[in-house]
Amino acid sequence: MSKCLIDCDFHTHTGFSDDCYVSFDTMIEGAIASGIRTLAITDHYDPGYPDPEFPFTLEFDEYHRALDDAVSKYAGVINIRKGMEIGIWGGMFNESMTNLDEADRAVNAFDHDFIIGSFHCMRQDDLYRYDFANADRPSELEDFYAFMHESLRKFMNFDVLGHFSIIDRYIGEILDYSPVEDIIDEILKLLINNGKGIEINTSSFKYGTGIWLPRESILRRYHELGGEILTFGSDAHEPQYYRYHFNDAVQLAANLGFRYYCTFKNRTPEFHRMPL
Repeated sequence: MSKCLIDCDFHTHTGFSDDCYVSFDTMIEGAIASGIRTLAITDHYDPGYPDPEFPFTLEFDEYHRALDDAVSKYAGVINIRKGMEIGIWGGMFNESMTNLDEADRAVNAFDHDFIIGSFHCMRQDDLYRYDFANADRPSELEDFYAFMHESLRKFMNFDVLGHFSIIDRYIGEILDYSPVEDIIDEILKLLINNGKGIEINTSSFKYGTGIWLPRESILRRYHELGGEILTFGSDAHEPQYYRYHFNDAVQLAANLGFRYYCTFKNRTPEFHRMPL
């Protein structure tokens, strides 16, 4: 196996996430063993998420304490960046608060280094369980990006938009994006104008789909529009997937003209020269 070109991973999970079954310390020890020098732990919180089997809640007091303790415990061995992946979907969190209200509260309640904003839902339905097989998929694609645009006009309390084209993983085919190019441009401009970045998320490779998230055309357009804040994230839920296909991701970014990638500390991007 060739040496990884970069020594960080900025989208990872631990047992604090409902869909991860590996303990917090085991994930960190796995990162150290794999040669990672800077690790952003970004466990899930999707307030009001509609799947009762995986509600993506967080035990905040315990999680925050674990993050703070890890920064001290592993100082000089690995740089732990205190993060969270916040789910954006705009439904109701409870009788008086929307998902966006609660997301804003949770982000502001702790001194995070890094926040990923992610879409895991199709308006009121989660993407994982949505019945795309019996849907008008091109129409659903257009509605997904219209929904993303609507939501991001209301909520920007994150640093990087996670796995931008995540719908490609679930919709069942690689659709023509020509009908959604204009709305994607508006989303990208909104991100850039508000100082937000995007990530190259390599998680689809572990599922065997080989789909870049976001797809290459979106990365290219982000760069053409002046976007500069780019992170790399494996979305690892097990240590063996840290920095999965990162060398390919670095090559993709360099080929598209990106000269820098970012890490984050105190919600502020740190720029590093692309190693190609």
